[in-house]
Amino acid sequence: MSSEVLHPRGNVTGHPVPEVVLRTRRSVMEAAIELQTQRTRRRRHAGIALLAMGALVFLVAPLLWSAVSDLSNGEHFFDLPVMVLTLFVVLLSALFAILLLTWRDRAARAER
Repeated sequence: MSSEVLHPRGNVTGHPVPEVVLRTRRSVMEAAIELQTQRTRRRRHAGIALLAMGALVFLVAPLLWSAVSDLSNGEHFFDLPVMVLTLFVVLLSALFAILLLTWRDRAARAER
């Protein structure tokens, strides 16, 4: 006679083995914690980037006001302050576009 006949296993009802359940729970919990840390990290990076962009815009506002005032008073578009401001606004918008493309690329890689 085999030993299973004399001592039946406790798994005859079809319930999963407790070790397998515990390993599955651990892996699911680790995945959930990893997703939470990734979300927190993304939010923090987005906040820092938006704060930096807002600070740059805040610093450019007086220059923009001055340039608009000069242009409305008859100054030419090719004066040095207006050209510097135009260059700065173009570079700022390019930086913002690069930042958005980088975020989109990271999000696409994270989904895969």
